[in-house]
Amino acid sequence: MAAQDEFVPPLRKLYFTEQMVMKYEPLATALRKVNETDGRDPDAMEIYREQLEIYQKFDWCSNWDGNKYDLVFYGVSGYTGYLMMEYLKRISLKVNPEQFTFAFAGRTPAKVISLRDKLFAGTKWEDTPVLQMSYDDPVSVIDLAKSARVVVNVAGPYMLTQGELLIDACICTGAHYVDISGEIPWSLRVVDLHKHALEKGVYIIPSAASAGGFPDLGTYILAKKMREDYNEELRHCICYQSGGGSAQSASGGTLATRAAMSSAGDEVRKKMGDPFNLGGFIPNRDRNGVKFCSIEFGTGKAAPKLRAEDLDSNFAKISEDKHLGIWRGPFVYSFFDTRIVRRSNMLFADLGNQPYGNNLNFLEYSMLPVEALVAMSAPPAGSTKGSAGTSVAAEAEALKAAGRYYGQGEGPSLEDLDDAWIGIFMWAQSEKGHELKCSFIGRDGYFETARVAVETAMCLAFDKEKLPFKGGVLTPTVACGTHLVQRIIATGMKFKIGDWFGPADRNPPPFP
Repeated sequence: MAAQDEFVPPLRKLYFTEQMVMKYEPLATALRKVNETDGRDPDAMEIYREQLEIYQKFDWCSNWDGNKYDLVFYGVSGYTGYLMMEYLKRISLKVNPEQFTFAFAGRTPAKVISLRDKLFAGTKWEDTPVLQMSYDDPVSVIDLAKSARVVVNVAGPYMLTQGELLIDACICTGAHYVDISGEIPWSLRVVDLHKHALEKGVYIIPSAASAGGFPDLGTYILAKKMREDYNEELRHCICYQSGGGSAQSASGGTLATRAAMSSAGDEVRKKMGDPFNLGGFIPNRDRNGVKFCSIEFGTGKAAPKLRAEDLDSNFAKISEDKHLGIWRGPFVYSFFDTRIVRRSNMLFADLGNQPYGNNLNFLEYSMLPVEALVAMSAPPAGSTKGSAGTSVAAEAEALKAAGRYYGQGEGPSLEDLDDAWIGIFMWAQSEKGHELKCSFIGRDGYFETARVAVETAMCLAFDKEKLPFKGGVLTPTVACGTHLVQRIIATGMKFKIGDWFGPADRNPPPFP
């Protein structure tokens, strides 16, 4: 690869510019002297190297106050920030064994302070520090990363931000990074930083959320149990999503994210439709080459041929799982979750030589009650539409008509969702036909996203030395594995292996 084509991390691209260098006068002066002597003056070169080293450490421009927090939550002025604060107050600060420090941050500190004061007034955390960061100020991005052992970024839609700058700042300063994205276009941008993060030993964990998180954790548990009990890999794994209680509606942020993905360009949408766009094994292809491929007529362009069982069309329609006796239909995050599991399968193979299964087929559906069959209609493969097949605009109009529409940064209160629950029901089969089940029951999906994000961050802050892999752009499961499972269960989520929770147990776990 030519030097001009080499990957330049995004913060470095912004930071190492003539305009920025000129702001640090000692380096600018040293550079001028080197240029004047065409690099032949050893004293001038030595001064230049000394000043460049200082510049590369970012200290010359820093406004950092020297305080370092275990967790810093960025973008917490809206609905997701409300959930993160509520999770901290109701769960983490009560049951987590570690005494941890934390701070909040946002582009507009006054908004963050207002929410903090509302939720923490009268508690010992009412003066939790609030930091400022804006992507158009690279110094503030660097200072935020310096302030944290782990940054939890909840400012979406991510694909409409410059979030790569924050990730790169974390890599440069040694802070780990977590977000709650469920956006394929954003994930595709983040994976470009994998090698960079791996070299620095920094964990970059996008998609630490209910979407992406629980189906992958379930697959991990079943693969581990299958190896322990039968010494076999997974061949098939299916996730069935269910839920109940108070009617849940999409938050304003969720609708904004769906709209952003719907308006993506043709190239991005084409990538979104690739079942293996985040990596993974195409079973008829291995490290030694393609075994089966499709050849485009007229061009000779060859592409690996996918198995029919891996195509998105499998979960984009209503069907019956005759083996388990389940009617199933499209689930809004199936297009995302399947890709996360396939990425984990690849990462476990590449980093630890132990994939879920070299021939794994993973699919995800909504578990349909009989009365829903008539009402349910299936979205087309690769769709970014809602779970009932409606467009984002139509979904918003329907929510407005029902009085359940929320603007961006807004969503239902936890009190309104007190009886809401989600259920994740997993089934797996080994290469030789052995079967296993497991299931999770949690509160509503938005609150469970806060659980996954916070507990992933806690793993990175306090379990780092026990984690199997030492950095990279990873999924929560690959990064944290058993430690994350233990924290999820210890904080109150219901878990069962060997069978699924029955109807009597399908209700939200209580707060501690």
